Amino acid sequence: MVKKETMFFWHGGDLSDYNELIAQKAGRYEYGAGLYLTTELRVATKYAKGSRRLYLVEVEKGVEISSAVIPVEKVHEFIDSYVISLKRRDVKKRLEKYTTDGQVKANVLNNIILNDKAIQSTKTYHLREFYVQNSIDYEIVDNAYGWGEMMMVLYNMKKIVSKKIVSEKDAYKTDINSFKKGGAVNIESALSQEQQKLVRTPEFK
Repeated sequence: MVKKETMFFWHGGDLSDYNELIAQKAGRYEYGAGLYLTTELRVATKYAKGSRRLYLVEVEKGVEISSAVIPVEKVHEFIDSYVISLKRRDVKKRLEKYTTDGQVKANVLNNIILNDKAIQSTKTYHLREFYVQNSIDYEIVDNAYGWGEMMMVLYNMKKIVSKKIVSEKDAYKTDINSFKKGGAVNIESALSQEQQKLVRTPEFK
């Protein structure tokens, strides 16, 4: 059996009932429609307040948006269905120079839609769904918050291998920054010996 290549990230929020239909609130999807994960613990703990928890999330390596293309016909169908009507023509026009052999660069499409606010926040889950349908799993953003960290915007929730609640105290004993972008990591190397003993306790389930 081939072992999955995985990456580890922190998340501050509530994953007790996460599902396929993630829709961002207005002004809360700067980097796209998906689940936001980070290698920087200080970023995650900022969002792990109140009823929200801190999670260690293991994600299977998949297709990153910058390496993907989508048939132009499918892109136009999406634009006609979900992009704000007054912006549809302009979005199509701008994509023309990024279309080669009938294929549109997926990351360019994403950037144009987000930068132009060409889709309503209540419809962002359609954008995430569109990427998954076209075999795009996530976007990797380097240094998103200025800590030299890696952030993942996860589109395909089926790529989550495991999610474990971690206390902030224990989290600061955990080093997940030893892996490189796109590389594989093993939970035994990501956690200290003390954390390896804890990983099977209820706190991590």
